[in-house]
Amino acid sequence: MNLDALTEDELTRRSDAAGEPSWLRDRRLAAFKRTLDQAWPDSRKDEFWRSTPFDRRFSIDREVVDGGADASPPATLLDGLDLEAAQARVVDGAVTEVSVPTDLAEQGLVVSDLASAARDHAEVVRRALGTLTTSDPDGTGAGEDRTVAVNDAAWTDGVFVHVPAELEVATPIGVHVHVTEPGAHLPRILVVVERHARATIYLEHTSVDGIDALVDEVVEVIAHDGAEVQLATLQSWADEVQHLSLQKVQAHRDATVRTLSVTTGGATVRLRPECDLVGPGAEVRPLGVYFADDGQWFDLQPYVRHLAPHASSDVLFKGALQGRSQTVFRGNVFVHRDAVGTATDENNKSLILTEGAHADSTPFLEIECADITAGHGSATGQIDARHLFYLQSRGIPREEALRLIVYGFFREVLTELDLPGLEDAALAAIEGRIEAADLSSFQVNDAALRDLAEEVEA
Repeated sequence: MNLDALTEDELTRRSDAAGEPSWLRDRRLAAFKRTLDQAWPDSRKDEFWRSTPFDRRFSIDREVVDGGADASPPATLLDGLDLEAAQARVVDGAVTEVSVPTDLAEQGLVVSDLASAARDHAEVVRRALGTLTTSDPDGTGAGEDRTVAVNDAAWTDGVFVHVPAELEVATPIGVHVHVTEPGAHLPRILVVVERHARATIYLEHTSVDGIDALVDEVVEVIAHDGAEVQLATLQSWADEVQHLSLQKVQAHRDATVRTLSVTTGGATVRLRPECDLVGPGAEVRPLGVYFADDGQWFDLQPYVRHLAPHASSDVLFKGALQGRSQTVFRGNVFVHRDAVGTATDENNKSLILTEGAHADSTPFLEIECADITAGHGSATGQIDARHLFYLQSRGIPREEALRLIVYGFFREVLTELDLPGLEDAALAAIEGRIEAADLSSFQVNDAALRDLAEEVEA
């Protein structure tokens, strides 16, 4: 089955062969019909794709991969921690492993492959699956583009996580997506956290070296009334992978959601961490760190929709670039006319380390209601000469001082959430990028540094 040439007969055949319930087959076919009216994104016409040329950065003429490989995936972040945690692995389009500690299973925690969950937990899955990709929360009528509709129609396998009401899961729940085969991969993740429950999800992405693959992924997270959810995603792909990911969260009354994306791998990554605040008192904190190296292109588009009154959001993304790399930050905050009492802020900071790197940053606010508090900001620049001077004046060699400055730049974000092992994993990935770089090429405002030295001498 080719990603660019889906057919109704093939989708029906695959659904029937997998023994899917009729409601799921009907939803797949409805999504397929939507794709017939959609072209692939065109950066000349679609405002949300204006900075990233789809036809040059993504190859969609690929066969869909839907069979798990025999190769063992690498250890996950949770494997390296002394924790008894629920985990699931998706390898080349199929769930190959699911484990849930007995005590959590007895309390009702469900971690399952999505195909089985559509039968065994039909009521919850049917009520939730696809609701965040087919709704029109801001009333624009635009809907999702073809990259999402294709996943709606043809996702191969994925993971379902259900946290029942009142259950507090103390250890993170791990989901690992691993790619070893070329082609198109269509993983699907569905997380439902019921009222007053609490959970942390780690979603890791890895691949073997040298594999040219497209991963078109959709993640849906529903946080019901009073729920607390943390979602951490790590894009740790090898350099050849192209990644499209919609990670959409729906926060109901008094729900608290914190998301963190760590993006260091992949040839092209277009990440859409989106949050819809649909209940009064909901709170979301979307965070992101990214480090782009030579040849990489990262397009990061957090989108927060305030649809209910007295909700709050605070977006912070920080990135560093070296070599001939490109990053795009397009942060959107939409405040509906009924969302009185909204409090929102949005910030992006980019650190240009070497010549040839380029960062575009465009924070947007779309506000229909006057009774709110809102702010946004963007800053792009080189390493602060004052910081470098301060460290060197205390005997720290220049190269070590540069490393410390870059690490400190990211720690503001990484230390904000209590996520076991994640800060170390993110800093290790960043350290690997820095160690492979020529630190002498890092750009610093040397004129400002000389001025500071003269001021001290005076």
